[in-house]
Amino acid sequence: MQEPWIERWQEGRIGFHEAEGSASLRKNWRTTDREVLVPLCGKSKDLKWLADQGNRVVGVELSELAVTAFFDEHALDYTVSDGKLPAYQATDIPITIYCGDYFELTQLQCNAHYDRGALAALPADVRTAYAAHTSSLLTADAEQLLITLEYDDIVAVGPPFSVSGEEVLSYWPDLVCVDGREDIANCPPKFIEAGLTSMLQKVWRSR
Repeated sequence: MQEPWIERWQEGRIGFHEAEGSASLRKNWRTTDREVLVPLCGKSKDLKWLADQGNRVVGVELSELAVTAFFDEHALDYTVSDGKLPAYQATDIPITIYCGDYFELTQLQCNAHYDRGALAALPADVRTAYAAHTSSLLTADAEQLLITLEYDDIVAVGPPFSVSGEEVLSYWPDLVCVDGREDIANCPPKFIEAGLTSMLQKVWRSR
């Protein structure tokens, strides 16, 4: 499961990366002064945006190339602390990115969670474990913002994978869908080639 993502970063096949960050995050995020867990964060500009809103950001990313690229592209100095997952910590802004297998990250209790594409990046047989592990790293009152995709997965096959609203609520029953839009223009070319004509982006948030 891990090797294909490492190879994507090494080969520059990162069509899932949003160069300008997520407009849906900026529109729907409502929390400050929180410790925000961001699984499978890549080098997303969303990390910096969340920190600029007054939050402490905890990212987790498998690829060391992606982690160092984030700090380099934002001209941020950082230190690296050893551990089961090495921690890359910015010196002048509250952002820490743990590098390694997300499922090996333990002993965190964050009170916010942002997922732009982590759940959608995982196949069905991994998503239940991902959701359970994520919940184990969150406080009971954690604010959550989750962005998913829905499309006809008989026509096209992910990643990114289609995740139904029913599945989202089976993991986090207190979330509500607060936004949605047609996103076929931003889907991978392989989806268009397969004949997909519609792909919905949905935004889920704590009540």
